Amino acid sequence: MSKRLSLKEKAYEFIKNKIITCELMPGSDIEEDELALELGISRTPVREAILRLEQEKLVNIYPRKGSFVAPITLNDIQEIFQIREIVEVQVAKIVCKSISKEKLLYFKEQFDKMDEEGNLISYRDFFELDLKFHKFIVTSNDNQYLIEFINKIYDKDYRIRVLTTSMFEEERKRNKKEHLDIINAFLEKNEEKVEKYLREHIKNSKKGALKIL
Repeated sequence: MSKRLSLKEKAYEFIKNKIITCELMPGSDIEEDELALELGISRTPVREAILRLEQEKLVNIYPRKGSFVAPITLNDIQEIFQIREIVEVQVAKIVCKSISKEKLLYFKEQFDKMDEEGNLISYRDFFELDLKFHKFIVTSNDNQYLIEFINKIYDKDYRIRVLTTSMFEEERKRNKKEHLDIINAFLEKNEEKVEKYLREHIKNSKKGALKIL
């Protein structure tokens, strides 16, 4: 990999992480000079990374005005959760009988560690556990095209999850029970329950997401 390409990739991952974790909030101005300074590189790879993020609809670029973090719109939420419901539920039904029991028990233990208020040690732990669990379901199908596609959806969904979970205590409390219901349904290898609980969880997550608007 050339040095130029590696710097572009470094800038891309750095800026994308700031966007999806809401360190750069939706609608905020993207300062190329500041980002280049933080990374210790020139503006060129930063600008190239921003152009790539624009293609992924995480950044909006306006001539003579600058670059801005893409806002989260009602349409974004509708489409993201529609895709999640279609993809995750279908994959969950496919892998219901073959999904790793060992990993399910690991996730059950992790969610059980959440205290009675629904918190983990930090928000970051909470977000990462939630995301890892949903990725685990999809990757259990081992369809690389599907995994690549859904990971782009999860990048967008992660921004919504950060805003929702940090703003609403009830979202955190709800999250623990719903994940445990899904895990227990998988452990029972009960496809109907898996579909029911996962679909309910995604629908409830969508309701929570709509609150940020």
